Amino acid sequence: MIITVTMNPSIDLTVDVDGLKLDDAIHMVGIHRDPGGKGVNVSRVVNTLGGPTIAYGFIGGDEGGNFSLLLAKEGILNSFLAIEEETRINIIINDLKTKTQTRIHARGPQVTLEDLYKLQQQLRRISNPSTTQQYLVLGGSLPQGLPITAYRDIIEDTKEIGMRTVLDSDGEYLKHGIKGGPFMIKPNTYELERLTGRELMGKPITEFVDAGRWVIDKGVEMVAITRGPRDALLITKEIVLKAKPPKVKVVSPVGAGDSFVGGFLLAMVRNYGLKEALRWGVAAGAAAAMSPSTQLVKREDFEALLPQIAVEEV
Repeated sequence: MIITVTMNPSIDLTVDVDGLKLDDAIHMVGIHRDPGGKGVNVSRVVNTLGGPTIAYGFIGGDEGGNFSLLLAKEGILNSFLAIEEETRINIIINDLKTKTQTRIHARGPQVTLEDLYKLQQQLRRISNPSTTQQYLVLGGSLPQGLPITAYRDIIEDTKEIGMRTVLDSDGEYLKHGIKGGPFMIKPNTYELERLTGRELMGKPITEFVDAGRWVIDKGVEMVAITRGPRDALLITKEIVLKAKPPKVKVVSPVGAGDSFVGGFLLAMVRNYGLKEALRWGVAAGAAAAMSPSTQLVKREDFEALLPQIAVEEV
């Protein structure tokens, strides 16, 4: 089972326009709404690929109700806790003429320490210590009102009851989160630079491996580094694996990293091994890049790309 937690989810409202003009009235040519947030995206991908998942987190107000309906429409099991303030709406404007995208992100609601305690209790109730194939994904930013240590606290709490935790965040959230010793993190190049304080863009693969080993020395079991169209690396104490994604027509990179996590963990749940898990992650990430905006992976794209990906040991 792949359990996801999204502390600060959103409804992503995507509007397509044929030319964005300032100080002028324009007509939209398309509009759609998707449930958003890193953890939610992982659940959406796992569900699309036929895997078991359930999504947790906080929602509130009328938009929180709409958020649950969007998840239910996709057939995703979820049990979000209700909070007082409204779930946020993010606005994405796709300019079809210039092929540019403008993203307007809302700050999100206030969440209390009592809300966090309820979530921790909820996660304790669903844990199954008898299986090692239970993964907990913590993704994205923390909402207002919660301490910067919230991810670390959940990681330490759930490790005691046998969950393997995957942390996919950035900045201070990631720096504090790895102190809890998660099973895995999945930074891209920029996130890894901010975490380690090293300049990595354009550097040889050995420097990325050194940065990954630095993270492992902090108590993380494995580090998956996504480097866009270049390749993806999986680093543990014993092995370094590399997989290059196939060439695809990139429509939108939004959600590609989340899709990588979903594909990777589904292969792990199915006991396919690290090499196959890396293939699944890369295939899911590439498939997501082929889809517009926040629509993520199409199963037929994933299945077509998977045989094209080879994994080698570095």
